[in-house]
Amino acid sequence: MLLWNNLLSVLNALVYSVENLDGFENGLLDDASIINTTFVGDSEVHQYNQGTEDNSIVTAIDYGSASACPKAAKYGTGPPESCTEPTDPNNMPASELESWFTKEMFEDLFPFANLGWGPVSCWPYSYEAFKIASRYFPEFGTSINVTNTVYTADENKKRDLAAFFAHAVQETGENNIALYDTLSDQDASNCFYRGGFYNWFEGGPTSSFLDPKTPGYTPADGSSCASAGQYCSASSQITYFYPCSNETVENTAAPYKGCYFGRGAIQISYNYNYGQFQDWLKSVNIDVDLLNEPNLVMTKMDPPLAVLASLWFYMTPQPPKPAMHDIVMGNWNSGAKNQVAGYTGPIFGPTSLIINNECSGEDPTNPGGPGESRRIKAFKWFCGYFDAPTGPEETLSCKNMPVPLDQIFYNLSFQPDWSSTWKEVPCTCAPASYGGLIFYYDPDYYPDSFVAQNDYNRLKCIASIYANPSMYSMDNKTSPCLNY
Repeated sequence: MLLWNNLLSVLNALVYSVENLDGFENGLLDDASIINTTFVGDSEVHQYNQGTEDNSIVTAIDYGSASACPKAAKYGTGPPESCTEPTDPNNMPASELESWFTKEMFEDLFPFANLGWGPVSCWPYSYEAFKIASRYFPEFGTSINVTNTVYTADENKKRDLAAFFAHAVQETGENNIALYDTLSDQDASNCFYRGGFYNWFEGGPTSSFLDPKTPGYTPADGSSCASAGQYCSASSQITYFYPCSNETVENTAAPYKGCYFGRGAIQISYNYNYGQFQDWLKSVNIDVDLLNEPNLVMTKMDPPLAVLASLWFYMTPQPPKPAMHDIVMGNWNSGAKNQVAGYTGPIFGPTSLIINNECSGEDPTNPGGPGESRRIKAFKWFCGYFDAPTGPEETLSCKNMPVPLDQIFYNLSFQPDWSSTWKEVPCTCAPASYGGLIFYYDPDYYPDSFVAQNDYNRLKCIASIYANPSMYSMDNKTSPCLNY
């Protein structure tokens, strides 16, 4: 790198007068906020914050840099000297996301990831893990298959990333409200929202679900849990498709292996979500048994599941819930009443309803309380960092959304076709207006890529009827179709 005085002279000549910019101290710029390097003549010139030509140093100063933040509390003894770094057994091609969202940006945004030790590649949250995970979802942060004309392609991809990161801050951020006691409001926010990807386990950093001797300071600590962390949901269909593990270990403080409490960046939880994620992994040639070993979400690095599970949840609809990604990109149908009220197109508000059924609005002060308020404030901050619009204030919250997602009536799942189960013909399945574990993606409400799964899902439903008719309250006498 050139000497600082040469760099500053180039910057002064090109764009700004340093002495007139708030946030420059002693005329020096901080290395941590450098994102992209270009050349003017024989000199290096650095862009800040976005790595795009329309970015300005003023924007970068407003949102600070990681080096200006107080160090976060660290838990445990830190990353091991040697480790298994994230790899991809499928060698998925690079995502367009990588062309604009760089490692430098990730590390500037999440300097305190992994319990304060930083985004090191040995542990679940790193740019390397994020990059590999994003390759499995090429639409994430790229504007691919986004048709809304409300925002430009550049704005759409940034808003997508801002939404995902906003939820990660609420779910697994350090959320250090004490920053607002010692820093200015803006400086505190700049550090507060850089606290994402901090925790690994629900209730962390010291999770009450785990053995107090191994409370969550290494990814392997989540291999067993106390009863409160089991999160085993049971019904005839859930137990058939996604049964909880009954295995135990000799540890009185944490004897259960079937622990489906929250793990990962946006906290995948409950056995049916672990099971559906496992199904999706199988569809991309990754064979992993998450129902018997749920902590693989935190420990498996080939590919890195802690980020991949969260992206899967963000990108995947579960009728009657659209994918959060599709709401932010405008690829969803909110129904007539919601459309009239402005809850349509590329908005943020309903994503809080999807992830945790939160619609309480935004608190007037910073940082405010947890829940939807924090998600909204974080989304605003990340949009500011990326220089992207947040959208209308009203629809940042789902508080005033007239019709909740589960009250927009259309067919949601495949179920036995009750109009023919009593006939002496082979059993079949049809779309039903009530929920289930075998989704039906209504073409009027979901993207084509999911509608294309309907034929497979119908056959899966038929196979399940013959494999376990009792879970549908069917038998050979009442349902003669089972005899064919």
